[in-house]
Amino acid sequence: MNALLFRFNKLSTTGGDLRPGIVHRLDKDTSGLIVVAKNDRTHAALGEMFSSRQMKKTYIALVQGAVERQKGTINAGVGRDPVRRTRMTAKPLGDARSAVSHYEVVRRLATRFGKFTLVRVRIETGRTHQIRVHMASIGHSVVGDTLYGGSGQLTDQVASQAAQSKAARRKAEPERLRLGRNFLHAARLEFTHPGTGKLLQLEAPLPEELEKFLACLESSPAAPVRKDARN
Repeated sequence: MNALLFRFNKLSTTGGDLRPGIVHRLDKDTSGLIVVAKNDRTHAALGEMFSSRQMKKTYIALVQGAVERQKGTINAGVGRDPVRRTRMTAKPLGDARSAVSHYEVVRRLATRFGKFTLVRVRIETGRTHQIRVHMASIGHSVVGDTLYGGSGQLTDQVASQAAQSKAARRKAEPERLRLGRNFLHAARLEFTHPGTGKLLQLEAPLPEELEKFLACLESSPAAPVRKDARN
């Protein structure tokens, strides 16, 4: 906020003193594009676009496991978890709000650290933790998202198995990959400029830490399955 105010001096007052100009937010550990309004009229127009689902929002996520279908739609309401109040849930609840996410597989990875799927997710709604909750609900948590079952640290499974079988002779720890955030990135926004009517298509590339993490996985392919010599 300080950087925005320094650059533009004045932003819309709709968000109040704590969030001047901010039309929508991202989760703390999610990177990418957000929309900021410079005046109240524009803020109201942009807010209406979000409410009426005119704002097209696309994310990139790395999820755990091999997503079976090439593309699909998750239509499940999202509400506050009644037991763990810091979490949301896709289970039917009285306060659940409708939420729709469309996903498409970008890349499949079979690595020494396990299987992963890079997906592109377009959301029609913007519920709290929506993508994280939806992907976890189909058994594919976002990598790094420990709140919803994701792993913040990946262990070389091949080396780990070898260490177990040769524990007396091997003291080296298996390699581990750590990601101090969710592998979730708001990559693209598409909407009509409320003043000029021009179609805006905005994109943000993956940040360096996610690119490096992905490169590490891709450079560690799973060992080929060895066939029994007798077969």
